[in-house]
Amino acid sequence: MSFIIGLLTTSCSKNYLSLEPQSTLNSEQLSRSSTATLGILKGVYSSLRSYPLSGYAGHEDFGHKAILSFIDLMGNDVIMYSLNWGGFNYNYTARIMTNSRTHMPWLAYYTQIKNVNTIISTISIDTDDADLKAILGQAYALRGYFHFMLARIYGPTYIGNEDRLSVPINAAERSTKRNTTQEVYTQIVSDLNESLLLLTGYSRGANRELLDISVAETFLADVYLEMGKYSEAATLARSARTSYSLLSANDWRNGFFDINQNETMWGADINAELTTFVASFFSHFDNSNADGYSSGGNINIDRRLYEAMTDIDIRKEMFAGADSVEFTAGSNRYKYRPYTSFKFRDLTSDRTQGDYIYLRSSLLYFIEAEALARINRENEAKDVLFEITRARDISYVRSINSGSDLIDEIILQKRIELWGEGFAWFDLKRLKKEVVRDYVGTNHPTYGRFNIPADDNRFIFMIPQAEVDANPEILPNNPQ
Repeated sequence: MSFIIGLLTTSCSKNYLSLEPQSTLNSEQLSRSSTATLGILKGVYSSLRSYPLSGYAGHEDFGHKAILSFIDLMGNDVIMYSLNWGGFNYNYTARIMTNSRTHMPWLAYYTQIKNVNTIISTISIDTDDADLKAILGQAYALRGYFHFMLARIYGPTYIGNEDRLSVPINAAERSTKRNTTQEVYTQIVSDLNESLLLLTGYSRGANRELLDISVAETFLADVYLEMGKYSEAATLARSARTSYSLLSANDWRNGFFDINQNETMWGADINAELTTFVASFFSHFDNSNADGYSSGGNINIDRRLYEAMTDIDIRKEMFAGADSVEFTAGSNRYKYRPYTSFKFRDLTSDRTQGDYIYLRSSLLYFIEAEALARINRENEAKDVLFEITRARDISYVRSINSGSDLIDEIILQKRIELWGEGFAWFDLKRLKKEVVRDYVGTNHPTYGRFNIPADDNRFIFMIPQAEVDANPEILPNNPQ
């Protein structure tokens, strides 16, 4: 089976949207064998945490976690003090069609869509085999989610842009042209709803690299939030979080390197055989590791967001304040600049095996709270916001805000809680907010000190040059 996985993770063709399966097994074998199809599915999961995921092979191409974290560098809250891998996202040149970084998400997700299509096209939707049913459910969930990631990166927001061009759909039929936003989201919702039916009753056990119904519900809740289907988003968010407990204060301070901690819904279990340390998340975001790219404090928090936390908020403890601090890493002692992050730390024995956490259940509190607030169920929204915020800040009192002020408070707490985890830039885009880094007292460095108006063209990545060259039907491209 390792041969099949190897083919899935290393092969690619010039036509990124191809539906041709890469397995050496035929359709009849796959449709009958849960072992074979599980091998393909695990190949997808292993690809998502592998270097290089897209074939670009820069040290920022270390998988799905790379895309989430570097996308967050495009917002207001995460600062790259010295330009390094990911710096093209921070200064917005990564989105240009000729930049290899715009190629990364495109090739990464379309390659994995092609691989899950192999599963979907060979297993009957009516199968009575429980193992095959669970594998098929995960394949549908992944296909929906990958299309959602692509739509948010390369397409416009949903509300008001339903007839604008988004990305091509690669599902039962493969489009060589860009589909409309409405068409793409219809496909996403269809896939995720199919996954919910198939994953009902399935247990993944302790393996959080696999998807279960709670993860599929989270994907769909986030999609519904984007689409303005707030009642559905709130219901799904509540359902998805019921089996997870919030992190304790000590666990929140513990570096976010262990896939087994309470709030982890989905991630990648990294070990010594899998690690590619220099091309890894912690190399780029663990400022306390002397051997990584961020060594010495390259990833910082925006001063305004830091100051929005109270002094007894446990989340504030994980950042240096307005004064520089000293920190010991191995035999080295560093003096870190103000606002350096210590949120993400690989605390494994050799500091090379930290797991990747893609999704935490804390996200669901903010989806639910915002959705409830938008359908005039503000008291319930305040209760949900209180539950999670009080767990982080014992001085927090139940909100007295209403209307847009309440929504702003929910989004602020979401930014604080999920800082660096891949959500803030997507929310700026969805909520039509500005990037504002050039302000009095800013701690953004000169090359990142600029402002971008809401709904600007720069909130949409251009389709990569390689795709345009291979498939001219993909045009028109997004504006530069």
